This record gives sequence, structure tokens and C-alpha cells, in this order.
Amino acid sequence: MIFSRANLSNLAASIFIQCCGMVTGVLTARILGPLARGEFATVMLWPIIFSNLGLLGCNWALAREVANAPHEEGEWAWAALGFAAATAVLFSIAGFALLPYVLPHQKLYLIPLARICLLMVPLDIFNQVLLALEQGRMRWARYNWLRSSFFIAYTGFLLLIWAHGSASVLWFVWAFVASQTLAVAVRLRVQFASFGASHWDTARCGQLLRQGIPFFWATASNLLFIQFDKMIVIALLSTEAAGLYVVALAFGNAQSALADALGITSFALLSSETSVENRVRIITTTFRQSTLISAGLGVLLVCAIPLTLRPFFGAAFLSAVRPAMVLTIAASLVASTSVLNQGLRGAGRPYPGIASQVVSLVVLAVAAFLLLPGYGLMGMAWAVLLSACVQVGVLVTAAAMWLDVSPARFWPFRGSDIRSFCGDAALRWRDLVLAFPK
Repeated sequence: MIFSRANLSNLAASIFIQCCGMVTGVLTARILGPLARGEFATVMLWPIIFSNLGLLGCNWALAREVANAPHEEGEWAWAALGFAAATAVLFSIAGFALLPYVLPHQKLYLIPLARICLLMVPLDIFNQVLLALEQGRMRWARYNWLRSSFFIAYTGFLLLIWAHGSASVLWFVWAFVASQTLAVAVRLRVQFASFGASHWDTARCGQLLRQGIPFFWATASNLLFIQFDKMIVIALLSTEAAGLYVVALAFGNAQSALADALGITSFALLSSETSVENRVRIITTTFRQSTLISAGLGVLLVCAIPLTLRPFFGAAFLSAVRPAMVLTIAASLVASTSVLNQGLRGAGRPYPGIASQVVSLVVLAVAAFLLLPGYGLMGMAWAVLLSACVQVGVLVTAAAMWLDVSPARFWPFRGSDIRSFCGDAALRWRDLVLAFPK
């Protein structure tokens, strides 16, 4: 199942995006250094949070509606754009007003830069809404091309900055905003025909809001789970430490390509699946196989970190090696739980994911409170790993209860599962070889 054409197409796009992310991460670290890299992370944090909250779960509800009624894509597109415009204004204003209160006191000098970053709130909301239409229709080739467009533009802008030789944080902020703008323009152009063949329907906006609220809470908990460790580091440690922590996260983020690819297709498949038996099969099999891949990838990355961090990011970031190794192990756990969470959302069950993330956030906060003062970034890394372990346990237990199956159905490291995984991989490889023109 994990080796379906849709999964492989999405995985290829996600790997390409991660490669772009590695290039931009290395360039940002090399050009800015730990201190300015920490400033860039600080000014980007809250605009990212406001833009994701501003969706109010509309993107997930939209993908499900389009999956169930493909012939109504145009009507839903108009409703989504109207809804997105309203929430973009609301959350941009809220962000402008709240920034002085959410930034740490010692970092208030960054408010002007952070407010420029708020331009990404409406841009990112429109980008995600337009992408949800492609996900709902399962047009994977177009979907992957469109979601790659931002990263291609951003990589290009950073290469220009690197060629210039020196830059400030402001240059990176404008490069990010310009890339978001180009991505919106491309996605609007691709969807232009859908808009012309349809009309505005206010009732659908209300329907999106009602159906999006459960996904809003899921998005909020997921966003807090992803960003909470950065919020703690930015609030309690120095700006330079924040820059080191972002680099330590870079290797673990490489595994998000797997979670993105499998989560995307699982959500779309389960949105239109009505058979309970098929739901159980899709959810459990995808989780087991994704866990096998993420565990193997995590081991490889942990071994590579001591050898590659200095050549990639420079000697100024060497103290990030040990935290990076621990955070990479945590990322392996998070990747597989993210796939399971997306599958449950597609089946209309976002609440198990919310519960697991809330519990893990409490564990992260307590562990960080105990470990951060004495151990610094290493303490934060161990707190993240502990919270990831808790999330896996809670989410698998909740999913097993909802599906009415044994939690053992999710255990991936049995001989039969490994043989099945290797057999599926071998079959897909054989198909690719036979299809290759002689």
C-alpha cells in the first residue's frame, strides 16, 4: 500500500521539497550565523502560527467536500476564497496587535521585522486553500507541482542573496514574502477555469466554517505541538541559542517528506472511503509501513549528523550536534504519528490526534521546565523526545479504541510485516524496471 503510485509521486515531491529546504537552511545558516539565524526564526514564528490558525480548519473541510463532490469544485473554490479573504484580514489585524505581547521582552526590537512577516498571513491562507482543492480531487501531479512552486522560488531568491555575498535578516524576510506571492499567483492561474465556470454561494462559506471547526482544533493542537519547543527556546534562551536549535532541528525535519507524502494520500483516500474494514486496513497498514521507513531513516541520519553538520552549516554550529541526534530520533516517532493522525482526520476523526498532542504538550512543558535550566539545548532535546514517545502511545491507543482493534495491529516490527514491506518494495522496483524503456 505504501508503494502505490500516489504515495511514490507525493514522496518524490516531498523529497524534492526537503532538498530545497536543506539548501535554504544551509544558505540561511551560512550567511546569517547563529545570532541572526535566531532572529530570523523569532520573527517568523508567530506569523506562521497566525496564518495556520487563520484557516480555521477550512482547508481540511474543503478537501473532504471536493473529494465527495468533484463536480462542485468550482462552487467550493469560490466559497473557500471568500472565507479565506475574511479570515486573512481578521488574523492579520490580530497578529499586528498581539505581536508586542507574544514576543519576549528582550526581543521586542524585532517587532518591525515580525510585522513585515505578517504579510505572509493572507498569502499562506490563500496558498493552502488553493492547494486543498487539488488534494481533494487527488490530482497528484498538479498538486505536487503547485506545492513545490513556493520552495523553488524561495531557493532561487536565497541563491541570489548568497551570490550577492552578504545580507541582513530583512532580505530573508522579503525573499520569503515574495516567494509566497509568486506561489499564490501560480495557483490562482491554474484554478482560473474553475472560477469562471462557477458562482459565489454564501451558504457554502457557512458550511465550511461549521465543518472546519473540528479540524481547526486539530490544526491548533498540531501547530502548537510543532512550534511549542521553538516557543520555549525563543522565550527562555538567547537569540543565538535559538539559531543553534533551528539548525539542530534541520536533520530531523528531513523525515517530514515521508510524513507529508503518506499523510496527504491517506487523508484523501480515507475522505471518500465508506467501508469500515477498508478504513482499518488502510490506517493500520500505512502506519506500520511508515514506521519501518522512518525508523530506518532515523538511524541513518543519527549516524550522519556528526560527519555532516560542520561541512554543511559551519563550525559556528558545532554545539548543535548532540541535540540534533536526539531530535532526529524524536522526529522519527513524530513522522509515523503524523501519518496516522492524517489518516484519522481523513476518516472524519480529528479528536484522537488532538488528545495525543495535548497530552504530549503537557509532558513537553513539564520536562522542559525540569531539564532546560540545567541542561540547556540538550535538556530541550530530551524533553521533545519524551513528549514524542508519549504522543505515539496515546494516539495508537485512541486509534485502536475507535477502530475497535487491538493496539498490536499497529506494531510494525514483526517478521510478517517486515517481509510484506520488503516484498511490496521489490514488486514496485520490478515494475519500475520493466516499465523503463530499453
